[in-house]
Amino acid sequence: MSVIAPVDVHDDTALKAWYAVEAASMAFDRPYASHRTFEALANSVRTPHDHGRRVLLAAKEQGETIGIAELDLPEEERSHVVELGIHVLPVHRWRGVGTELWRAADDVRRTSGRTLTTAEVTIPPKSSLAFARALGFKSVRREDHLAADLPLPHKPFKVLGYELLMWEDRTPEELLAQFVGLRNQMGKEMPGKTEQDMVAHTADRIRSAEKSTARSYDRITAAAREILTGELVGYSVIFLAHGSDEAIQDDTFVKSAHRGHKLGLALKVATLAAVQRDHPERTSIHTWTDPSNDVMQRINRQFGFRKIELMHEVQRTDRW
Repeated sequence: MSVIAPVDVHDDTALKAWYAVEAASMAFDRPYASHRTFEALANSVRTPHDHGRRVLLAAKEQGETIGIAELDLPEEERSHVVELGIHVLPVHRWRGVGTELWRAADDVRRTSGRTLTTAEVTIPPKSSLAFARALGFKSVRREDHLAADLPLPHKPFKVLGYELLMWEDRTPEELLAQFVGLRNQMGKEMPGKTEQDMVAHTADRIRSAEKSTARSYDRITAAAREILTGELVGYSVIFLAHGSDEAIQDDTFVKSAHRGHKLGLALKVATLAAVQRDHPERTSIHTWTDPSNDVMQRINRQFGFRKIELMHEVQRTDRW
């Protein structure tokens, strides 16, 4: 039987052993997966966060780390939630290690007074979703994981009546209030969004996220502004992990009243052009899109994205 205990995140040897299990597990099951860097992990667990805390668990046998769990415990309006991830080395699977880690993680959930556990599982492998369902989780949302090789041939273009604004990392102060509004509107309109996912963005929260993200990632943002009114009506964001050759296409959103003008395409092209101009070392780009989001799926196909995985967000509710 494994011994499961919290990881001292300031112990380099212990944290690297934890990270090695995550990397080996993902590489075995998901050859095209986008994996965070060790720097990103270390920064996320070693730096105090304004809006929650993170707990790492390790399962060991004879001193070897063979399985891991990660628990993200947000605060404020999501203080009832635990976000969970579990990985086991391939050679140690099907021996109950994952279930032991789940029980240890659930003990943390109970002692922290939380009632909802969420996780993301991918297909392939099919066993990940089966494992979650066996523990009482239900799938509540799906997203296609898409990827494309860089460089891509698309060139920036203008959209009549709009201008595109670009910035890196910190949102310009004069645009912050409108950008907060865009982020909140995106949350309301995102296909497949669950009630538990809803987080009210504020200027302070965005500034805090920018500060913490900048330790491990460069961020490139494009925003569309209507020339007549000066209103921000859409945005697109790409993250670039330090020390990686990948780009991560995050949100792309256009307000409903301004759709039909190819603004979403223009925003994605603008951020992509900045990546290819300023970060030529990036060789691939990843994004996640709801299968029912026909417009964004069509745009992604235009870019040459291909589907490599299906991600399920799963949830389990426990009542006191």
